[in-house]
Amino acid sequence: MRIVDLLERDALLFEAKTALLVADELAHSVESVTFEALRNRVLRLAAGLQSCGVRSGNRIALMADNGLLHFDIYLAACYLGAAAVPLSTRWTDAELTTILSDAEPTISVADNKHISKLKQAKTVTNSGLLISTDEPAYADLLAYEPLDDLNRSQADDTALIMYTSGTTSQPKGVCLSQGALAFNGLTMALVQRFQPDDVFLSTTPMYHTAAGSRVCSMLADAQTHVVLRHFSAEAFFAAVAQYQVSIALLVPTQLRRILDHPNLAQANLSSLRLITYGAASTPSTLIREAQERLGCNLYQAYGITECVSNLTGLMPQDHKLALSERPELLKSCGRAVPGVRIQVRDAQGREVPSAEVGEVWARTPKAMSGYWRNPGLTQKTMVDGWLRTGDLGHLDSEGYLYITGRVTEMLISGGVNIHPSQIEAVICDHPKVTDAAVVGRANSEWGERPVAFVELCADSSCDSSSEQMLNDTTEELRSWCSGRLAKPQVPDEFIVMDNLPRTSAGKVQKASLKEHLVQP
Repeated sequence: MRIVDLLERDALLFEAKTALLVADELAHSVESVTFEALRNRVLRLAAGLQSCGVRSGNRIALMADNGLLHFDIYLAACYLGAAAVPLSTRWTDAELTTILSDAEPTISVADNKHISKLKQAKTVTNSGLLISTDEPAYADLLAYEPLDDLNRSQADDTALIMYTSGTTSQPKGVCLSQGALAFNGLTMALVQRFQPDDVFLSTTPMYHTAAGSRVCSMLADAQTHVVLRHFSAEAFFAAVAQYQVSIALLVPTQLRRILDHPNLAQANLSSLRLITYGAASTPSTLIREAQERLGCNLYQAYGITECVSNLTGLMPQDHKLALSERPELLKSCGRAVPGVRIQVRDAQGREVPSAEVGEVWARTPKAMSGYWRNPGLTQKTMVDGWLRTGDLGHLDSEGYLYITGRVTEMLISGGVNIHPSQIEAVICDHPKVTDAAVVGRANSEWGERPVAFVELCADSSCDSSSEQMLNDTTEELRSWCSGRLAKPQVPDEFIVMDNLPRTSAGKVQKASLKEHLVQP
C-alpha cells in the first residue's frame, strides 16, 4: 500500500473533515486544511514540482518550522515517486552542507526564517533549485493544474530519507518506503486504538521521524492533526483545551516541563485520553508522576529511525499494572507491536536466552530499505531480513524488552562490561535528580571508567553556584550509587549541569559530553 492511497481514501470519504491545523505559541490556528483541500493542494504542488524537473527517485529537501509545508512536500513527493528529505533547523552549517552534498536534492524548499541558511549551504554544495515559501515561485507551484496521473509511484519507492540525529556518530540517511510508512500508520492506529473523532497533537519537530511518521498515522485513521509550531507547556495546555485534543505525542523533556509548570493544576486537560511518549530514555520516576498527575493513559514507544520509530510499546494497562503490582515494568519499553518480531542476539548473531543481555534485532515490514548511498553499512545492519538496532537489551519470559544501552556506548572497565543505562536508572531514582547521562573516560589502569553528568530537579536544595553544596550533592549521589550498584559501576565523578545537551528529539548528546571531558 502507498501513502497516497490513504490520502485518496480520506479525501473521498472525509472530504470536509479538518485534516491539519497548525497552531502558534498561543494555540491560535495559523493554517488549516480539510482532507479534500489537502489532496487538491498536494496534487497541484506535485504538478508544479514535476515542471521543475522532479522525477521518480529524485530528492526534495525542506527546512522549515512545523507547518503545512512538511505535509505539502511529503505527500507531493509521494505522488511523484520522489523522496522528501527533512532538514533539521538545528544543524550547523557544516552538518547541513555535508547532508545536502550527500542527498543531492533536485529542489530544496525553505520558509522565510531558514532560507538564508539554506542559501549559504547551497552556495557550497550547488545542490539543485532553491525556493522560499514566501516568494512568488512557491505560490506558482501551487497554482498548477492538479497532477492527472496518480499511478506514478509504487509502494516500494523511497518516500522519506531521514538523516539520523548523529548523537554519537556521523549522520546517516535512512531510506523509508511508502509501504513501510503506510504499514506503520495502520499499525499505530490498531495499537493505540484510534477513534474516528480523535484529535492528535504533535509537539515535536516535523523533521524528526516520530513526528514525520505521524503524517501516515493521520491518514490511516482520518484523524484531525494539530501541530504546534513550537512547543511550550503553555501552548500545550491551550491547544488541548481549545481543540479538544485526545492524543498527544511528547518526548520526556516536554513531559517534565508540563509537570513542572505552575499552571498545570488549572489546565483543562479533560479531553486528553492518551499520551504517547518516547524518543529518549524516560526515568521511571517521571513516568509514575505523569501517570498520577495527568489523569490520562500513557503509551511508551521504543524504536529507531530505521524501523519508523515504533518497535515495542508499553501499553496503558502495563503502566497501571506497574503502579499497582509490578514497578519493574516502568523500566521496560514494552512488548513487540503487531508486525514486529524482536530477538536478542550475541556478538556472533546467535539468539540468547531470556534475561541475557545482547544486541536487539528486529524483523518487520516497517524496516528501512537501506542507508542512502551506503551499501556497506546497509549490508552490515540488515542481515537475512533482520535489522540490527545497535541497542543492547534483554527480554524477560513474558516478552517485555529492557534496553540497557547502545553497543557503541558499552564500557569495559578492568574486563567488566558496564552498561551506562543501568547506572543512569539508579541515579535518576534519586529524589534530587531529573536526568543523568553516563559516558566512559579513558583510564590508564582500568581502560575506561564511568563518569556521570547529572541534571538536578528545579526544586532541589543544591545551589550550583556553591562549591560546597555541589560537593555535598555529588558525595550524596556517590553514596546512593554505592549502595545500589556493583563497585565497578559506581561513577568516578559526578558532574552537575544546569541542562544536559540534547537533540531536538530529547536525546542526550553523549558525544558532546565526551568532548566536555577532554576539554582543558
